[in-house]
Amino acid sequence: MHRDRRSSRWLGPLLLLLGLSPAGLVLWHANTGEAMASETEEDMRRRVLASIPNDASVLINVTGREMPASPDILNLGKRGTRALERCLSDNVDGDIRTTCAILLGRLGDRRALGTLQSALADWEPGVRHWVIQALQEIPDRTSVDPLLKLYARKDETASNRAAILHTLGSLSDPKAVQVLRRELRATPEKNETDFREHAFRALWTSRHMMAPTTLAGDVATALRSENKRLVLAATEASAELRSPTHVGALIPLLEDPNPDIRNKAVYALGRIGDGRATRALLDRLPQVREARTLNNIAFALERLDRPAFFEAISKLIEHKQAIIRLNAAFVIGDVQRKEGRVLLEKSLNDPSDYVKTSAIVALGKLGDAGAIPVLESYVDDPNLSIRQEAIYAINALTGNRRLDLVYEKLFVSKPYPIQHRAALVLGKAGDPRARSFLLACVEHDACPLGEIDTFLRRSTDPSVSQRMLLAWGQGRNDLADMLADMRPPGTLGLALGMVDAAHVRGDVEQVKNAIDLVGDLGEASASNRVARHMSSTDTWLRLHTAVALSRLGDVAADTRILGDLDNLAADWLPGLVRLLSRVREPEVRARLLPALLEREKGADVDVALASAAVRLAWDPDAGVFRMLDALSSSSARERGLAERYLHRDRSPRVTWLLRRAFARETRPHTKDMLRKLLDARPGS
Repeated sequence: MHRDRRSSRWLGPLLLLLGLSPAGLVLWHANTGEAMASETEEDMRRRVLASIPNDASVLINVTGREMPASPDILNLGKRGTRALERCLSDNVDGDIRTTCAILLGRLGDRRALGTLQSALADWEPGVRHWVIQALQEIPDRTSVDPLLKLYARKDETASNRAAILHTLGSLSDPKAVQVLRRELRATPEKNETDFREHAFRALWTSRHMMAPTTLAGDVATALRSENKRLVLAATEASAELRSPTHVGALIPLLEDPNPDIRNKAVYALGRIGDGRATRALLDRLPQVREARTLNNIAFALERLDRPAFFEAISKLIEHKQAIIRLNAAFVIGDVQRKEGRVLLEKSLNDPSDYVKTSAIVALGKLGDAGAIPVLESYVDDPNLSIRQEAIYAINALTGNRRLDLVYEKLFVSKPYPIQHRAALVLGKAGDPRARSFLLACVEHDACPLGEIDTFLRRSTDPSVSQRMLLAWGQGRNDLADMLADMRPPGTLGLALGMVDAAHVRGDVEQVKNAIDLVGDLGEASASNRVARHMSSTDTWLRLHTAVALSRLGDVAADTRILGDLDNLAADWLPGLVRLLSRVREPEVRARLLPALLEREKGADVDVALASAAVRLAWDPDAGVFRMLDALSSSSARERGLAERYLHRDRSPRVTWLLRRAFARETRPHTKDMLRKLLDARPGS
């Protein structure tokens, strides 16, 4: 009743405000109700989404019912920035403000910095958290003071204060570094949150701003802390920094009760390579009770003192416990030193078949053909595991010259799992006897394509390319690149048919894949069949179409590609890099290259590094220099992006260029980053 009286009290003024008579009010309610009833939630979301690029206020009053899905808003790219800013400032729903803050961070549009900095004063701690995260994604020194002001508030949540420290680390600002170093050395009061680990990880992000000796001192401070999370972070850092000054602090950690700290301390000592750690590692070796620690100590010792390592491992290979003997044999194989052959041959007499199998596998890794006569005696062993591993080891040691042994003993008339492994070995070696099995394996999606890709591409049997084309038409999208090289008859017709068929059934991923293949085939006459997708509201479908049309000779498509490059959400730029990396045609690269070079020099670091990554894929020898400059940048964001793009490009040429750059580099922090990248490369 009380609520009714209060409603009637405001009814008169409300009617005057609306300019409605009571009769008009009834009509207004009826019309509004009818309109709302006829518009579904999906309709409302579509209407709001369509308004976002042109109406900055459209998200102010939306509720969860009308709010478009996040991927749909991101699909608009930076055209949605203004509306998201107003949403963050003026929408009263905390959950929706949170969504808008997250999306602004993912867009990476620097125009939103002022709005985000103001939103650090938001009423809701959850909203503030995602605003802090967004400022980390759009690092700018103007954010330092607002973040420090919020950090100083004692009523701010612990999780938000931790997030502030991480964001400060990404801003590449001397003032922020000073604050982080102070927090690293702070002694938290009883019942206070300990932020030292967060301060250290943030400092590590800003390490390029610190002198090597200063950085090494901060790592040493962290290694000696009683905060175990901080110590763990410091052991990881010391492995990358490789400073001999940390050996003294790392050695006591070999006895730490935390297995992660123990293992990472061992790994760091091996990476540092200082002989002072040898004795401690040797003393620790007999006490090891887990495979990971055994392996880490073995690799560290092999690096520090090879004779001492083999003396120690020779005792473990005769240990009373079979599990220790098994892991010792495994380690000798992974070390891949010929000195281990004598020890492994002794293990072939072990009473445990598991130890014996581990020793045979290890012998196959050593590259010492002298072990072949010993292994020959096991090719008919009654134990299936021993028999298999002996055959594979012999074939490996002869450089695939014993494929007949693999074929006759392990492929012909054998159970499927045994035959499957043998077929992969035969396929990798280019043996045509496994062709039918491998084709069926691909068609049933039962074989990793990467393991047999070379075999399939090199086959001269026309049935191979024809069956791959059929498999692609049945949904094996990962075969598109192979078909672009093989080009069996009928590929273009099937690809164009797939574009239309997949579009009708709403399979956007298949449409994009088929359009990519059409672009790969380079038939200009196919342009009209794919051009209609240039009007798609799906950014990725439009981009795949534009890239394909550009490759087919449509110069107008270049403008659409570059426009989307500038507008795309920062989160989505690596996807565009992968797409543009498909472009092989010299004339298309020549048309796009001037615009990419211009963007490489621009203020938008995300666009600049994406442009540089495309050039790296097209011309590694020329493109690597921009990446090396980025690795040495004063901006943590730029350095991080360069590291990510270089890590993703696994081509042998880029690996060679990184090795050359590492040999010539004199800047300590840049050299550390190059070493880290090289350590992660295949065959490092």
